[in-house]
Order: sequence, then C-alpha cells, then structure tokens
Amino acid sequence: MVRPNFDLSEYQNSEHANYRSQWSGCEDLSPSFFENSVSYLEKEKRLYINVSPVYEFECMFDLYEDLEYPIPKTYQREVTEAEVEFWRAELQRIREKFGSIFEVQPPDPLYPYDAAEQRINALSGTTVVVPLGEGVLNFCYADFKSAFDHCAATYQELAQTTDDPKKIHRIEESVIQLYELYAEVFPTLSEVSYSSIYTATFPPQFTRRTEKALEYYRHYLLFLQTEFLELIEFCLDKSYRPEVLGRLYPSERYSLWCKIKGVPSCHKRQETFQPDSCDPRGTQMPFGTDLDKIDVDQEIILSPEQKAFCEEYGLPEYELELCYKIPCFISSSYTCSNLRDMLYLEFTKILEAGLEFQKCRRCGKYFIVKGNYHGAYCDRIADGEHRTCQQLAAQETYLEKLKDNDGRNPLSVYQKYYKRYFARVQAGSLKRDKFKQWQYEAVQKRDDCLSGNLTLDAFTEWLEESMPNRRKRSS
Repeated sequence: MVRPNFDLSEYQNSEHANYRSQWSGCEDLSPSFFENSVSYLEKEKRLYINVSPVYEFECMFDLYEDLEYPIPKTYQREVTEAEVEFWRAELQRIREKFGSIFEVQPPDPLYPYDAAEQRINALSGTTVVVPLGEGVLNFCYADFKSAFDHCAATYQELAQTTDDPKKIHRIEESVIQLYELYAEVFPTLSEVSYSSIYTATFPPQFTRRTEKALEYYRHYLLFLQTEFLELIEFCLDKSYRPEVLGRLYPSERYSLWCKIKGVPSCHKRQETFQPDSCDPRGTQMPFGTDLDKIDVDQEIILSPEQKAFCEEYGLPEYELELCYKIPCFISSSYTCSNLRDMLYLEFTKILEAGLEFQKCRRCGKYFIVKGNYHGAYCDRIADGEHRTCQQLAAQETYLEKLKDNDGRNPLSVYQKYYKRYFARVQAGSLKRDKFKQWQYEAVQKRDDCLSGNLTLDAFTEWLEESMPNRRKRSS
C-alpha cells in the first residue's frame, strides 16, 4: 500500500479530536492493566467487582520458575506470623476506609499463615460491592491533587533510578518486567490509588518510571473527574437548564452531551453469559436458589427413558444425574480493563436504572435521591466535621428558630427548662429515670406547640408544674 506524502507541519487537531486523545494513555503509561470481572444485580442495584490477583506473586511464581528467574528477596524466606498479621491489618485498614459505603470481601486464606496474603494492592483478589451510583460519586469527589502532592517526592526518587529497557527473549519475560515495575510503583503511589475505590481496583500500567508517566496519570484522573461531574450535572440533575433539558430523559440528555463533545454515544460492554453452578446471583431460579436446600448426597435413580436419552446422545449417565442434583444458574458479567471502562459501565447502568441525583445545598456535592426522599442535604460527613450535612443543617435550622419572637419560642423555652431540670439530675436531687420520663413528655408538648396545637403560655405553664416539689411562680 502506497502512503500519501503530506506536509503535516501546519495540521491542527480539532477540539473534539483533542478531547478524545486524552483517553488512550502515553508511551510510558497505559490506563489498561487489570481485567476485572464485574457483575450487576438489577434488583439490588449493586455492582460486584472481582478484582484480579494476576499481578500478585502467587500468580507469578510458576512463571518465575519456568523462566528460571531469581525469586524476589522478599519471597525467598518463610514469613512470620507477625508479618501476616500486619498484612491483614493493612487490608482491614483499607476496608474500613471504604466500609461506610462499599463492602470489601477478601478471599479465605488457603493456610493459616501464608505468604500469599502479602499483597502489592490490598484489594487484589477481593470482591468489592458497589451500590449503583456511589462508585462514580466516590471517584468524582476524591482528593487526587493532595494525594499526588504527597507522593511526588517519593516517586521522583524512584524515577531517578536507572530505567534502561531490559532485553527480553520471550513474551513471558515482559510480564515479569511489568510485575516488578508494578511492585515498585504501586506502593509509591498508594495514597493516590486508595483515594477512591476505582483507582484502587483499576490501577494503570506504568511501562517506565518517568515524570511524564506520573504527569499523564495526574492529568488523566483529573480529566475523568471533570468529565463525569459534567455528565452528572448535564444528564442527571433535573435543576440544570430545565428550560432546555427539562423535557428530555437522562439518556436523551446524554446523547445530546455526546454530540456537543463530538464523541460517540455508544459504549461496548464486554458481557459474558454463562450457566454456572458455583456462583448464584439471586435466590430464585434461574438466577439462584437457597444453597442450603441443595442435597448433593441425594440418590438419583434414572428412569428407562432417561437412560435411553443418555445412550441416544452419548451422554454419561452421571452427567444427567448431576444436572438433577445441582442446578445451573444464569450468570452474566462484564470485563473491564481500565478506570474509564468501569466508570462508563456504572454510568450507563445509572441511565438504565433511572437514578436521580441532587446537589446538596450545604456542601455543593451531588448525592443519590433514595426512594421518595428529595431532601436538600446529603448524608455525607462534611470536610472537617464529624456530622453529616443533614445533621449540620438541622442544627443550623434549630439555632435559627431559637431567634424567633425575640428568643421566646417553644424551642428556647424547652431548652431553658431542660437545662434547669438536668442541673437537678447532676446535683442528685432528681433521679435520671424520672428526668427521662419528663423529657419524653416535654418533647411531645414542645412539638405540639411548634405545630400550633398548644399555646406557648400553656406549654410554659406545664413546664413549670411538670416536676414534683415545684410551685408555680406568682405573677
């Protein structure tokens, strides 16, 4: 084939082409590395990510032996019980970091104390359960800028070491080289990786330890954050440009967004369908059943018709017996090999499920509208706080109400008597159970007063007379 000879010195990419070019990586880094299997349960609205352990030493061991490569020093000795406990504690720390929203299910260890429990990535080999919508939000609001700033100096030291290309003679040798590079880079950038659940489960493939690779990865994450925050606002926020977009479904808004950006609106989702006896995805057939009710020891006696069937199709009789003993469940999963694939898989599932998103009036971040709740505040813990935006907003509303009517209102009057009677509890002149009973009744009357069913004077009078051994003050 003859290639045309063009002068490209004055050629400029279009704005849309420049936008698309930011997805693919650079010569020193590829966003695609792990191939994780992701299942989606429609009724639960949950994604199950089976994080591949392929780039951990237990999967590399046979390859090292086949190539007669020297085993890394860290694996050349017996591990101690203390080391295994340290690795388990690290996994637990990571689980707790994400545990308020996500569930991390580690595999059971094959042996009580095994070197295979040492992980480059604490989430390798685990199953991560992501409530639909929460994975995208967790990624969009991760503080990658601070994480990169904290890791930059350590990575620069690593980048200064010799990084000359190593000669390989077989493709398997390149796998070892990538594994050893991954074992160096991931711990160095672990703060970045563990900033969100998806950067931990879909780390990139560094092919060289260069500043260029780090800078591209920083740009890639921040670019995706911007892209998906735009998508949430444009497609899922009903309050965004309602005079233009209010008549459109979220999927129609997405189609329009793609036309504006000059990108295709189709996404290929690599789905695998399989009848599977090992991995039920529900409690009713054909997707699953109660495993405790399966009797694998039951005796199956084939009828003459069943035996004739086996003979006709050349099927061993025990295969048909197993079909009657152990059911096959419909199982489907998606293969995702990079962060962007995972984000778009979840986003397209959001469009299919019809989830609604709303912006919190306090922190300005989006949250998922659950059920018929359309509150103005999210249930996240705000930065620098120990309480959620809902709790903080409720307290702020309460304090505002205390200012009504020159400070004399049901809330302020209740608070005054609460302090008075609680002081008697602390002094020992009032029993705590008696105070709690009073508090229960007082709150009910306070709410009646707030709703207009009880006058403020009547409420105040009750408070004065509600405790034993107290007389009404003379006017």
